[in-house]
Amino acid sequence: MRLRKGFTIVELLVTMTIIGLLTQIAVPRYSDMKRRATAAAILGDIHAVRIAAFTHYTEAGSFPPNAAAGRVPPLLVPYLPSGFTFRRADFTYDWHVWNVTTGRGASRVRERLVGITVVVQDPKLAAQLVKAAGAGFIPIVTATQVTFLVSGA
Repeated sequence: MRLRKGFTIVELLVTMTIIGLLTQIAVPRYSDMKRRATAAAILGDIHAVRIAAFTHYTEAGSFPPNAAAGRVPPLLVPYLPSGFTFRRADFTYDWHVWNVTTGRGASRVRERLVGITVVVQDPKLAAQLVKAAGAGFIPIVTATQVTFLVSGA
């Protein structure tokens, strides 16, 4: 009788095949789970920005003016959590204020729309954001940007 001191090539190939199959199942699920977690974190940030914007509006009577992409509007800083930033590794926020005129002649009405845009590199993350947003958010969507309307005042 001969003592075996190792594995046969067939045993190694079977083991590697099983590990490969398990990896093919686990990696996409991990990516999807990470994308959902990032979308939830973004929606939490959007909620914090909305509360800060409405708090500023209540105290000052107006929303903060436009800010450059990735920069927190200076008037929102006191109302946001300490260290809050609009520039992250996977995405960037952009604060917008649009002046819109509707109607004609004497019935013309000037309105102000306020929104925050999330600029992402992953189109699947943008889709996940829209899916996770649900009721209470009004998204305007492109492949790598999702704009959430904060208010129409």
